[in-house]
Amino acid sequence: MVVYGAKEKEEILISILNSLETDAGITAVYPGSIARAFAEAISSQISDLYSSLNFTFRQSGLSTASGRSLDLIGELYGVTRKQISDSAAAERQSFNIEFFIQKPHSQAVVVPSQTLVYNNMENFSGRQYRYKLNGEVIIPPGATKAYGMIMPDFEDNAYVAPKNSLTIHNFIAPPGVVIFCKNTKEVYSKINSEGDENYRRRIVASIKTRAAGTTESVRFAALSIKGVRDVRIRESSYGIGSCDIIVVPETLSAIQQMPEVILSSIASVRPAGVRFNVRLAEKIEINLSATISLSNSVDDVLAAGIKNQASLFVKRYLNSLTIGDTISISEIERQIRQSSDYIRGVSINTFNADGRDLPLADFTPLSDKLYPGAGNIAIYAAIIGQYNL
Repeated sequence: MVVYGAKEKEEILISILNSLETDAGITAVYPGSIARAFAEAISSQISDLYSSLNFTFRQSGLSTASGRSLDLIGELYGVTRKQISDSAAAERQSFNIEFFIQKPHSQAVVVPSQTLVYNNMENFSGRQYRYKLNGEVIIPPGATKAYGMIMPDFEDNAYVAPKNSLTIHNFIAPPGVVIFCKNTKEVYSKINSEGDENYRRRIVASIKTRAAGTTESVRFAALSIKGVRDVRIRESSYGIGSCDIIVVPETLSAIQQMPEVILSSIASVRPAGVRFNVRLAEKIEINLSATISLSNSVDDVLAAGIKNQASLFVKRYLNSLTIGDTISISEIERQIRQSSDYIRGVSINTFNADGRDLPLADFTPLSDKLYPGAGNIAIYAAIIGQYNL
């Protein structure tokens, strides 16, 4: 949803200056003149008004609203935002901020813990929100980027920071260094809150689920349960009148009571004469080992940190997959490369599922009761010019 007919600040300024010349006979509109100063002040305020209207309209539409505004829209449809598990929330927060410089520096650039990060206010967004860096971030000598984690420094759920919107910080860089930042993923003001996009999909689906007994109504009733990451429906699993509800949990802990909770939740939308069987999908542990080539400027301590970070990037990717998803070897390699700009090359050594060796190619579990997840991820480092790993 946009404000049609909105003008940019420059367009508004030109219109005001033209009006002063043609309607008021004021020709001294050059930079530094009194008329020009008044025109620039007025155009700035009108431009902010357009931005404010655009922001307000976006927050009133289901497809563009976020945070508390989306909560209010969801309440109109009787759909509330659910909570996610602590472990899933922790994984979602990991590496959510990137600090980077344009060219490598001769010394390490240390961004201290508690550094403040803000959303960009060049485009009007209501107010500025601040976040705190949880732990220091170190850009080593010769590198151009490093990742960290920021936490919201406010309590309400009014704002969800879109990807690449947190670009302001209060860190004073060393002389000759200009440091930038951006959030690599959405950052939520309430850590355990369901993400905007997933919540938005459930609101949209609620319109389809008004009629009880449909596949959509059963699926989204189950998805509303805390700890449920995905749900697949398999109809006529034991013949006509039966249905399998296959659940992908967020974590493998605290799932013993989940089938009973789901059955209770879907009881109100269950069609007459249909028997539901709630089944927990089985996790296939994906184990792999890879060797990364690092530049010879990397010492053993830094190499250990790079290996750990690369492993976490791979685990985050694998744990984002669900039933029917394909594990992409090229995406695994991309995740490893993305974790550090010290990495010069990536070689996947072994790749297996639940201990069964697989060829080094994309892999999709064949069963609709299986979903992939991270198992043992081993990253080894080969520093160029050395023989030890």
